[in-house]
Amino acid sequence: MTITFLPSGVQTEVSSHETLLRAAERAGVLIDAACGGALKCGKCKVRIFAGSCSPLTDAERQLLTPTEIELGFRLACCTTAEGDLEIVVPDSHGGSTRKKSMAQLPEDLVFAPAVNLRSVTVPRATMEHQVDSLNRLRATLELPQLTVAPAVLPDLQQALDAKRGKVTAVLRGEELLTLLSGEERACYGVSFDIGTTTVVGTLWDLTDGKALASAARTNDQSVFGADVISRIQFSLAEAGNLTLLQKKVLFTLNSILTELCLAADLSPRSIYDVTVVGNTTMSHLFLGVSPKPMSRTPFAPAFTEAQTLSAAELGLSVHPRAAVHLLPNIAGHVGSDITAMMLAAGIEKRSGNHVAIDIGTNGEVVAVRNGELVCCSTAAGPAFEGACIRSGMRAAPGAIERVDMADGDITIAVIDDAAPLGLCGSGLIDAIAALLQCGALLPSGRLLTKEEAADLPPCIAARITEADSAPAFRLAEGADGVPILLTQQDIREVQLAKGAILAGIRTLLHELGISEDELDSVLLAGAFGNYIRRESALAIGLLPTVPVEKIIPIGNAAGAGASMALLSLPQRQRADRLSRMVRHVELSIHPVFQDLYIDAMQFGG
Repeated sequence: MTITFLPSGVQTEVSSHETLLRAAERAGVLIDAACGGALKCGKCKVRIFAGSCSPLTDAERQLLTPTEIELGFRLACCTTAEGDLEIVVPDSHGGSTRKKSMAQLPEDLVFAPAVNLRSVTVPRATMEHQVDSLNRLRATLELPQLTVAPAVLPDLQQALDAKRGKVTAVLRGEELLTLLSGEERACYGVSFDIGTTTVVGTLWDLTDGKALASAARTNDQSVFGADVISRIQFSLAEAGNLTLLQKKVLFTLNSILTELCLAADLSPRSIYDVTVVGNTTMSHLFLGVSPKPMSRTPFAPAFTEAQTLSAAELGLSVHPRAAVHLLPNIAGHVGSDITAMMLAAGIEKRSGNHVAIDIGTNGEVVAVRNGELVCCSTAAGPAFEGACIRSGMRAAPGAIERVDMADGDITIAVIDDAAPLGLCGSGLIDAIAALLQCGALLPSGRLLTKEEAADLPPCIAARITEADSAPAFRLAEGADGVPILLTQQDIREVQLAKGAILAGIRTLLHELGISEDELDSVLLAGAFGNYIRRESALAIGLLPTVPVEKIIPIGNAAGAGASMALLSLPQRQRADRLSRMVRHVELSIHPVFQDLYIDAMQFGG
């Protein structure tokens, strides 16, 4: 039997027992599965276009609306083919490219890459001076301790023969990576930010420090779950799963490398250095190390210090002797992406009191008081990525990204001005802020029923409906004919997430002995932090109560930090120092966290 995935046209052969989700994963077609195929989230919706498939399951009847069932939607995790099948994968699957353009480097960054080029002319051997090629090269470079791997020797002799001794040495310190004939100037590096949801790669010219291209792609591990806990559980489920997860993330990186090389019209073999950051689980999976310790107390990972290995060892599609440098992690759930965020924010250099927050699939917080650094990880869950929100989706075309109150009703803005397909994180925060503003939502988090909303503006009252025997608010009619709703359960999920983040921030401030009023700035990192409206975040109580001008988006700080480490060896050394300077605070055993969490659940603070 053959499955054809539309609109891409990708085809794959399947057995009668293989689900559409697993067939898509094998074929390289991304279908979001927030629960990893556990029949819980209802996110892996596809539409049957032609052909026959297995009957509806009880899980589908529970997770799909009657309208969706009528329109031919099925859940890929529990549907199998009963013959040749054509299915439509909605645009809501997969991520956006927004995150790729947000890495901003400090103006005072000192350019000092680990890899550099030196063009020289190596004299020929003579009867009177019968010195081997390698030692003649060492003498010309004035590097008597130059190390050369045996695999480099063929390159060396070929280059010396080609241009009468005119060569360019590609050096990493006193190690010769390769020898090029002539005065070649092609030397590039790539920095990667491996997010649980999105992977971003940036291509840099290591001869002048200029960015040449950037690309973002949804992490191909996403089919096995939206959050790190799902990935950890999958890695432990059966033999081979850990290797599969590593292959998935390497496939993502190699796909990005292909895109970058095509954009800049260069050979992957001219990429000689790579830096990588990610949360601690992503760091482990990237290296093929079991993340099992992060699934249980005391959450002590296999490693935290920086790791360096060759591209050939990993199977990364760059020069095989390129070094791949993974920046240091901090704790079990505070990874090298937060080290990189601190690097980019220059947080240890800031005078006064500051908080930096990376709100993504995981929520990490760093606070500083005059150079004293503390950090924590909050169990925010994937709500802000749309994974556990009924009409939630990633920030892709068709996502409602903005909600406003105007003339007694709400207005929406959709990414790329497309027909609405769902609701992304920034729109979710806006929507809750708008409902609080108009009185349809109480600070306790309870959405008014239709009867209770009778005194509200007529347009608002008309939008209140019911879903799952509880109140819901209709934001728009979806492009597929299914209403885009904000349900009572969605609001509870946001309460849990925002409460965890705010309580985490307040716990760190308690550790430092400072109040919210004493904060000089709140720095927001990541795509979500860059696109949410500060006013809405304050209105729902996601952030400390500070003047809006003190809330400063700093873009993809993790990606920026990874790039800084690529372009400057001193920044790698600084990253090592920062990871040791910051003190990790474990919220689950902190004496004030639970009380702060209960208080932070209230909308508005």
